Amino acid sequence: MNKILALLSCFIFVSALAGCGAQRRLESKTPEDVLPEFFGEGRGDAFPDFLVGVWEAEIANSKWAFKFERDGSILKIIHVLAGEVDLRQEGVYLEGPDEGTYAVFVMGPCETQYNASERELRVKIVLDYYQMVLPQGDLEGKSYDYFKGPVSEDGKIWKAEWRSYSWLEGADPPNADAIEAEPIPLVFMKLKIE
Repeated sequence: MNKILALLSCFIFVSALAGCGAQRRLESKTPEDVLPEFFGEGRGDAFPDFLVGVWEAEIANSKWAFKFERDGSILKIIHVLAGEVDLRQEGVYLEGPDEGTYAVFVMGPCETQYNASERELRVKIVLDYYQMVLPQGDLEGKSYDYFKGPVSEDGKIWKAEWRSYSWLEGADPPNADAIEAEPIPLVFMKLKIE
């Protein structure tokens, strides 16, 4: 129950930041209608070795973490809503503590882009669909999370701006202007994992 309640409180936090109201349906606007262009022309520079590994940032009662592979791909993450996700399995299912409660998260494409001249790392995390069945009711939606910012000269700190576009079934689509104007600053640290 604690996991689902933590997910619910985190979702409410993210939804409030995204400016969700309670009028339109999830399908009313597609991501293409709302989202700004995130990646520049081409695929960026070669992914550097110093970024390979696990990067983690704390937020509220949760965290974000990415495991970058040598080619810049992301195979494992800790998602602020879904928790630990192996992207090769495309999602995660969590049993709730009460009978009939559960949460399901279906991931979409997750990508990186690195700009060597600015030492800027960009990451896109797509949650194509989620459903949380709680004693109080159901929540359904999707989210696109964008992270961008410079990596320190020593390759141990990534200061990223986080922009979260979240759609909740039955609510207004995200307000792109508000989200772009007030990104959430996060500091990712490279973890030493053997």
